[in-house]
Amino acid sequence: MNHLSQTVPLQYDTAFSPYAAVGWRAAFDDLHRKGFTGVEIAVAYPERIDADELCRHAEANGLAITTISTGQVFGRDGLFLTSPDAEIRVRTMDVVRGHVDLATRIGRPNVTVGLLRGKPEEGAAALPLLVETFLPLAEYAEKHGVMLQIEPINRAETTLLNSTAETLSFLHRLGDPKNGGILFDAYHSNIEDGDIVAAIRAAAGRITNFHIADSHRGLPGDGTIDFPTILAAAMDTGYTGAFALETLCLPSREYVLQNEGSALQNVVLAANHKRNNGGFPS
Repeated sequence: MNHLSQTVPLQYDTAFSPYAAVGWRAAFDDLHRKGFTGVEIAVAYPERIDADELCRHAEANGLAITTISTGQVFGRDGLFLTSPDAEIRVRTMDVVRGHVDLATRIGRPNVTVGLLRGKPEEGAAALPLLVETFLPLAEYAEKHGVMLQIEPINRAETTLLNSTAETLSFLHRLGDPKNGGILFDAYHSNIEDGDIVAAIRAAAGRITNFHIADSHRGLPGDGTIDFPTILAAAMDTGYTGAFALETLCLPSREYVLQNEGSALQNVVLAANHKRNNGGFPS
């Protein structure tokens, strides 16, 4: 069964959640009331997290911690894995190892490499540096039983690994590590992949998390992405991971808080209906 998840920051606010970091405990309570079964946590400095308290509050609300988002340390400290400065690359790798260590204490959620890869001027030139830094991190994560997943991100935000095909090729270049996955984001795929269903099928078995945001990066159902079809496609490939909201607060924070639960539940229900009634496209 796919967990229904929402992003909650634990230390610093993010534009991709309607919840404030200072109120993360109340956010967990709110997600439980709305029928969510998972939570994706945004963590900049993993060594500062009280793992025991985090687990207690997640368990009290029936929430599986599905993913650790790491990108805030890029924005705050300028750390990224493809920096031309070797010292910055080493420091960034240490932070990711800290996220893996945190994951082992809170149920082994996936650890994401999103914008932590950086925004190099020339993605092709930086790709060898990403191979050099990501591979030992994947090996470290494997030793700890943690999935390290990389997110294809559209070209307006980075030059490096924009499409699903490019990300699959990157993982193949690494030797297709068994604990290296893809965080598939519908918003980014809608921009970069053209045919979202085809991209999902191409990545079958490699998708380890699934971000939900519509074509305008708001709640599903408010834009133009056909979520029942693409979620049905994901489930048809055997995907059993989380469907996690990662939207902007559009048109307002209040709107997202009022509608987040029903919006996600509705598209997942519609996807299940499509599958159960033979509506999945051939």
